[in-house]
Amino acid sequence: MSRKRRGMYFIEQILDYKQYNGQKYYLVKWQGYNNKDCTWEKPEKIPNLAQFLHQFEENLKQHGSNFYHIDNDEPPQLEDFIGVPSQSKQNQYQQQQEQIQILQNQVDLLKSEIEQMKKQQNEIVQIMTASQQNEKSFQPNQQQDSEIIQESTSEQSQKNTEIKLQCEGGFEFGDQLDKIGQAVQVKGKGQKMYYLLWQKRPNGIIPKNRWVNSEYIMKYDINALCYYLQKKL
Repeated sequence: MSRKRRGMYFIEQILDYKQYNGQKYYLVKWQGYNNKDCTWEKPEKIPNLAQFLHQFEENLKQHGSNFYHIDNDEPPQLEDFIGVPSQSKQNQYQQQQEQIQILQNQVDLLKSEIEQMKKQQNEIVQIMTASQQNEKSFQPNQQQDSEIIQESTSEQSQKNTEIKLQCEGGFEFGDQLDKIGQAVQVKGKGQKMYYLLWQKRPNGIIPKNRWVNSEYIMKYDINALCYYLQKKL
């Protein structure tokens, strides 16, 4: 039954009520009509509302909330009258919002990873620039260093050899770098430290590994540092 015009039909009882956007609606059963012909009405459209509500409450106490349900004679839903979204549509909308949130989180994560990669690339560029400057400053001293080494006596060479056998590894002792094991950021100082692993010496002794700062590895083997940072990208 479509909406009934006031004055033409008599109310038999109120079967249910719902609230939507702060407005109450009552499910009205009309005399002489089945449940499926009920309509949802606002309180001001129902004469003697208090009397019908009293009867409704008594029915709830005696028979429960399903007192008016009859097979093949179900009353219409509130959605049929005021356009309330159905439960299935609400669930679908909620699922869409959850999927949108998941995609947004993935986008934020990708942005964060991209920013991190850009930061690492900038660090590599700065290191390579510093390396080029260091190479220029070291070139005038290479010849002088060679002369100093040639002037060292056999006694000094023997002492250096003894020290090399006992101390940790290092470029200054003539050791060759095997690889950079790992890197850490020192809290509070903003300085990176690198763990260096050395190749076996000609005498068969493996030098002791050691932690060094960025300046040390940039001074002696900038290529190894760049290779290590590129692998981490």
